[in-house]
Amino acid sequence: MKKLQLIVALLVMGIFFVIGCKKKEDDNNGGNNGGSGASVLVITTGARSINPDEKVTYEAVVVDASGNATPATGVTWSVSNSLGAFAGNVFSPSVSGSGVITASATVNGKSLSAKVPVGIYLPAVFSVVPSAIIWTTDAGTIPLTAVYLGTGSVSGYSYSSSDASVVSVDGSGNVSFHKEGECVITVTANGISDNNKVYVPVLVVGIPSEPLPVVRVAVNPVGAEIFRNETAAFTAKAYNSANAEVGATFTWSSQDPAIATVDGNGTVTAVGLGNTIITATASGIVGQAEVNVLPDTTIIVTPTMASISAGATKQFTAQAYAVNHSTKALTAISMPAGLTWEVPVTGISVFDIATVNSTGLVTMSSSAMQGMSTVVVAHVSSPTIEPGAALIMVSDCDCGSGTAGVDHINVTGGTTLNISLMSGPVTVTAVAVDASDTPVAGAALSMCSDNMAVCSVDATSMEIIPTGPGTAVITICNGSVSTQITVNVTL
Repeated sequence: MKKLQLIVALLVMGIFFVIGCKKKEDDNNGGNNGGSGASVLVITTGARSINPDEKVTYEAVVVDASGNATPATGVTWSVSNSLGAFAGNVFSPSVSGSGVITASATVNGKSLSAKVPVGIYLPAVFSVVPSAIIWTTDAGTIPLTAVYLGTGSVSGYSYSSSDASVVSVDGSGNVSFHKEGECVITVTANGISDNNKVYVPVLVVGIPSEPLPVVRVAVNPVGAEIFRNETAAFTAKAYNSANAEVGATFTWSSQDPAIATVDGNGTVTAVGLGNTIITATASGIVGQAEVNVLPDTTIIVTPTMASISAGATKQFTAQAYAVNHSTKALTAISMPAGLTWEVPVTGISVFDIATVNSTGLVTMSSSAMQGMSTVVVAHVSSPTIEPGAALIMVSDCDCGSGTAGVDHINVTGGTTLNISLMSGPVTVTAVAVDASDTPVAGAALSMCSDNMAVCSVDATSMEIIPTGPGTAVITICNGSVSTQITVNVTL
């Protein structure tokens, strides 16, 4: 599959802006175009949020004083925060987080640079458009739009900024830009405990001062969520270095016509599932908007998040749902033929931590390291049905080498626990004993959950903390000796 999602995609942004085209002393973002030369470097790929296993090919052009764009040559690409590495212009992420992609080149003896933000995150259970933003302090506010296609109940969304002095966001998701800098907006789906956060990387830049016909192109709206065969109308405006609107002729394009096409008037038609970028270009400067094409049918994997110990197994199930175009509500339907289960393979043994069989039974590698994660995907051979995926993590249950004399573990109250989501933490009383049921001195116990969407644990205080409705299995262990508690959490 092209994308490994829990429900909907992560991708691209709302607007492209030239950056690094001011004099060095005026550029807080580190760009340097060697003084007042009229050439600027433009990253046409735009701002992006991508999956950890996704590679992105970045492109850049040089725009001259007449607004003519030519492909940039001799470009050096880099990324901040050690998020990954470039092979030529192809970026491969290695860790999760947000940062900035920088392109640098020398043109006619002058050093040019440009920057765009990038976010690398595992998919959440809902999507946000735009999913990455590059903007200016005086280009107005933009709204964030969240769409959830799931069986849970979202009671609204919460928004927060990692640096409100750079970017602030109100309770409705309207984003305001205050000064140049970087930050991350966190969007939380309230009422959902499983993978309920989306992170939107933001880069705020100043107005370029180069004498170009156009220095900024804004596309409106900044994003759209539509279904296959539906259309959406986009418009574009061009601005000069004084931030005044100027007349311009726009060339419209789609970065992935297999997902959405666009005509010369900015009318977008949804073709296939996924996300793509729609671009409007004037005098070499590119403005962009994100289009997310939603599925008529989606597959949801249960549980949607699970913690599995090294060498252990976990059964997953899949259910198909029809999506209501108006309400986004789901209706269960029969699973289409040809369901296939898959765990992505990287070819690097340390990252290939799990396998899955044809029935959805996941087996964690015995050598998998604690804290690592991947996804298990359920899909059918149809371009119109959205695949389902679940996050799987290596359990943090460190059972240690074991204490001599421990034969089994006694749990007060039995091995089934029924609790309410509102009950708060529940303390487990357990003790490691020998074959005669005598407690073994110094025998410490560890505890972990196989489904943190239902309950997490605090091994220090031996507490089970309910996080959502459902069933989870709690493992309590000392070395190779263990016992399990089935926890049923209700609303």
